[in-house]
Amino acid sequence: MDTTIYYIAFIQAVFTTVLLFSLKSKSSSTLLLTLMFLVICIDLGLNLAKTIFHDAFMSFFPLNAWIFAYGPIILLYLRSALLKAPTNSTLYLIHFLPFFFFFSLSLVLKDQMFSFRIQGFKTSDTSNALLIVYCALSYVSVFVYSILCWTSISKAMKNIEDYYSFDKARKMVNWFKFLTIIFFIVYTIPTLIGIMSVVSKSDSFDTNIIYIYGNAVISYFTVYFLINSPEVFSGDNTESPLEISTLSKKVTYNKSQLPKETLDKCADRLVQLMEEKKVYLQTDLSLDDVANMLGYPRHYITQSLNIVLNKNFYLFVNEYRTKSFKEKVADKRYDKNTILSLAYDSGFNSKSTFNSIFKKFTGQTPTEYAEAVRKKRNNEF
Repeated sequence: MDTTIYYIAFIQAVFTTVLLFSLKSKSSSTLLLTLMFLVICIDLGLNLAKTIFHDAFMSFFPLNAWIFAYGPIILLYLRSALLKAPTNSTLYLIHFLPFFFFFSLSLVLKDQMFSFRIQGFKTSDTSNALLIVYCALSYVSVFVYSILCWTSISKAMKNIEDYYSFDKARKMVNWFKFLTIIFFIVYTIPTLIGIMSVVSKSDSFDTNIIYIYGNAVISYFTVYFLINSPEVFSGDNTESPLEISTLSKKVTYNKSQLPKETLDKCADRLVQLMEEKKVYLQTDLSLDDVANMLGYPRHYITQSLNIVLNKNFYLFVNEYRTKSFKEKVADKRYDKNTILSLAYDSGFNSKSTFNSIFKKFTGQTPTEYAEAVRKKRNNEF
């Protein structure tokens, strides 16, 4: 295979790693993503060395143990970034046992000229059996961790609107959906082809090409997300998006252990905070911010919203932002302002979020509403 794609993929992975490492305001979870790309760099670097310096490196780390590290790293990264789960537990080392096993096995098999490539494997029954076991376990690992990642994403999506008033969490979810899907595609297809190649004793297709292209795609789109949604990778460690304890099922508060008087008081203070302090104008306002302002635990606020006001945090805050936009549209002093600038001045930080929220509340697009209000106002004069 032409080494050009190896060079491109390797350089892209190195660039992505350096870019992630150099972020000034990165979350601690982003270090796990940086680690993943460091592993990709090592993986691609070894493949490149085997291609260019075939005789010297062909027996070097013959079994690609790195594939067993990707799944655990992605899962820990997802749970740390999206769910704020602790990642320093020694229990997580269990996830890396397959990696350590095959890494050690590679050292044992080094001098036997085994190779991860189907073409480089000996044709003995022992070699084929080992490769089939390796490929099968690779497939199981990727499949299991893809399911675990997708399950965590699905649980988080149920509670996002109870914690955020803006679309950072939605962007985070989209990022992790992409990462999970591309991870599954890149590492299952070549594994299945590899198993079929061994069983049929056919070596007509080099499965490495899919790994190389796949890792290049992962690197490219990571940079794309870094540029277009940098907030997904940034943030401080005081940020607490979703609590793991609340993710086993959709949070509902039909019954609350808190007294009704407490819930009513909390709801009144919430409304007062919005109407007097106008904190909804903060584009990145979160539940934690409001909890700190009021001095209430977060669950007091979520229960007050759900039981007393019958809303989640996302709709509660954006309802005030919508009201602010409507007031600006009705004021002729803002006639020269664009629709989008009025939306941003009202606390929205995304055009798509603004459009969807406004239509949800009014049944009209922002443009239709503004034109109708201004036309009515002009006719009155």
